[in-house]
Amino acid sequence: MIRRLAAVCAVLAVLVAADARASVSIAVTWDGLLRESTAAVLVTAFEGRAVWEGNRIYTYTRVHVDRGVAGELTTGDEAWVRTMGGVVGKIGQIVEGEPVLARGQSSLLFLHPIAARPAGAFDVTARGQGQFAVVADEKTPPHLVRSTSAGALVAPRTTGPLAAPRLAADVVHGRAIEDVAHDVAAAWSRAHAR
Repeated sequence: MIRRLAAVCAVLAVLVAADARASVSIAVTWDGLLRESTAAVLVTAFEGRAVWEGNRIYTYTRVHVDRGVAGELTTGDEAWVRTMGGVVGKIGQIVEGEPVLARGQSSLLFLHPIAARPAGAFDVTARGQGQFAVVADEKTPPHLVRSTSAGALVAPRTTGPLAAPRLAADVVHGRAIEDVAHDVAAAWSRAHAR
């Protein structure tokens, strides 16, 4: 009887199993995000092109720099930002944890140049964790929210008696743009001291 019950439970588990969709990433620290980036900019996406590179689809999104906060891009510049995934013809690829740059959407992006690619092309540092969408509503001034595409974030390990590092999402999420821009500018030169 117990064997039959176990067999029935196993069959039922297979029949009712559903796809689980999730991604887990090690959370990027605030200092790490600043150090690994060459630009921190408020941008608006306005054009996108998906292309095959090897066996992957990448989308290049053209952005207008609405405000250069720190680093090599300045207000008024335009740049191409590469993200993994997209649609070419009838084939599409989705990559969990990537930033999402929709036409007309404004975001604070932390960027670094793409090695061996066209000049003026960038990747988002720490993938979806390097994008913070600009949100404005009637009740609050424009503020920044972390990307929901980053999935669940797990704090990085620390060794010894060190205090837990400040996570980028905790520093930026829910804060006014001006306050975050001030913090980025204040910490930028320290993060890039050589």
